[in-house]
Amino acid sequence: MRSRDFPDRDGRSELGFGGPGHFTAELRVSHGLRDADPALRAERAEEFRAECERLVDGLAARWGEPFEHGLQGIRLRTGKGEIPEPWAGFGTAVAHACVWEPSADGRWAAAGVADLDPSDEIRLLLVVTEVPLP
Repeated sequence: MRSRDFPDRDGRSELGFGGPGHFTAELRVSHGLRDADPALRAERAEEFRAECERLVDGLAARWGEPFEHGLQGIRLRTGKGEIPEPWAGFGTAVAHACVWEPSADGRWAAAGVADLDPSDEIRLLLVVTEVPLP
C-alpha cells in the first residue's frame, strides 16, 4: 500500500479514493449504520476501533511505531480552507489517528476509524500520502 502508485487524478477505485500524491483505502465499511440507533452505532464503532488497533500493530512491525494524533485541530482548520487533501477529508471523518512519519520515499501513512458522521457508514481507513501532516 505504501509503495503503490498514486492516481493521476481525483477519483474512486475498488479500494477507496485518491488523487495526485495521495490515496485512502477503505479497508472495511459498515452496512446499514447510516442514521442507525446510537447505541448500535457505538457498539459497531468499538469493533472497528479494535480492528484498527490490530491493523496498527501489524503495520508497526513493518513500518515502525506510529504516533497517536488527535485530528480536532485539522477539523477546525479545514473549515477555514487551510488543510489540503487527503488530511482535510480524513480529519473531518476521523477523531484520532495513528500516524507514521515519512518513509524513505517521503510518504506519510495514517490509520483511523471514520465514525464522526452519524449519517454515514463507519469506515476503517488507511491513508498514504506525500502531503505532510498539517
